[in-house]
Amino acid sequence: MIELPSITLDTTLTDLYRRANPQNADKRIAQVLCLINSGSELNPNVPRNAKYLYQDSPFNAVPQDPSSSRLPGDDGGRQQQRALAVKYLSLIPQRDAFISGNTAVVLFHTMNSKKRNLHDIRETEKTLSVLSKTQRPDLIFCPGPSEIPIKEAGIDLIACKLFSTGWNHTTTSSSRPRHTGSSIPRLGSHDQAFLPREQTFSSRGRWLKEQSDKIYADLESHPLPFVLKNQQTLGGAGTYIINTEDKRQKLVQDFRNGVLRKLLSSVTESNAHLQPGPLIVSDVIEDPLENYGLTFFVTDDGSEPVFLAVSEQMTDGDNAWIGSTINYRRQEQLEKKFGLLVKRVATWLRGYGYIGPAGADVLETTSSTAVYSKTNGVENGASSTISNSVNGGPDFSNFHIVDLNVRTSGSMCLPLLRTHFTTRGLWSASSFSISYKKSRDDFIESFQNEFETGRMCVLSWYDDPDTGYSLADVAVGAEDVDGLRTAMKRVRDLTEEVTF
Repeated sequence: MIELPSITLDTTLTDLYRRANPQNADKRIAQVLCLINSGSELNPNVPRNAKYLYQDSPFNAVPQDPSSSRLPGDDGGRQQQRALAVKYLSLIPQRDAFISGNTAVVLFHTMNSKKRNLHDIRETEKTLSVLSKTQRPDLIFCPGPSEIPIKEAGIDLIACKLFSTGWNHTTTSSSRPRHTGSSIPRLGSHDQAFLPREQTFSSRGRWLKEQSDKIYADLESHPLPFVLKNQQTLGGAGTYIINTEDKRQKLVQDFRNGVLRKLLSSVTESNAHLQPGPLIVSDVIEDPLENYGLTFFVTDDGSEPVFLAVSEQMTDGDNAWIGSTINYRRQEQLEKKFGLLVKRVATWLRGYGYIGPAGADVLETTSSTAVYSKTNGVENGASSTISNSVNGGPDFSNFHIVDLNVRTSGSMCLPLLRTHFTTRGLWSASSFSISYKKSRDDFIESFQNEFETGRMCVLSWYDDPDTGYSLADVAVGAEDVDGLRTAMKRVRDLTEEVTF
């Protein structure tokens, strides 16, 4: 049997919460790390989130039946539902539980089955068994969000992956980064024009047609190239880079085949004030030098945010996030480069009462010219800036925030694994999701040397007994960027990518 080395993280979410919020340091904070889908329920105990929309790949998918805006109800639809349950209720929560530390972590079962429930528990415990005992979380499994045993588990406070509150929906929306003081692509805003007014709810059909016609007209007339984004997205879903007429026509056709109907039909009296339906049209940022992911922790008292890392983002051909890479040797340099920007974003988030992990996706350009953008047809104007003497320029106009992730991000494990990798002479690392046709044990055996020497570790893993496939998140370290590229290719050659 292969013996895996014990992993001790540099810090954990528990440590960071205590540092960021000292007055609650003695409270038992339970971290609820599961995701909720807005397109369908994940199982009978985890219902669809119909109010606070998060538009992932399934939500933005063209229905198999173009006359329907809902997910198909046939076997394909049920298989997709089960796959989503594994991703959202086990894969992502395991990855976040890996860095949670010695605290309560609440997970929901993937299915309403005693046998499957035991499998959920075993898979998670096996993943976390490599952690130092002082950093392993106290796992609390339950059927769904309505059955979290708050009193029984002695829970004082809850920290959620995705909050069911209006303020969080506000801070995480794609149109909000323009208020953080950094340059972003100027947005065309449909914030009001494409949302129903109170008196129009009784005539939904007419309203849907009017709003759809406006959107189609805007998409047909907007100069190429441009970027179209949904308000709330996950894993890069809902982001369309349109640089040819063929792509424009495909986008319009996809929207006509059900995507737009699904989005606009999700606007109700209970969530209209949150503006869940706007579409954001932005100019393309030409020739970006780098694509960075900033990771930090927002404190509650106005002190400096905890800077964690700057990673580089990996996306697939459809712009879906598939992983991140980090160069540990460059972190001090990058902290100086982005420190003021991180502070500005953290101050803005704190203004909404937020304390916790956050990330920002930033494109860097050589030009200081503001990029044009608008949301649903209304121009937002030039973005505001603040002094940025660290970078040798008067403002942040060469940094373009394209997304805020007010939650744990996929790359947050990388700074926490720094000592684990660098003490082994590994100065570059990556984390990414994979799909594998065999079991966890088979995968570890295929990379036995890498696992035994600590060059590779499993952050989350789920052997799906129904499909025979495995879904996982892994972290890989190497001496340098070239070595990391080689190590990643070896993994990629045996696996497939996973998108969300």
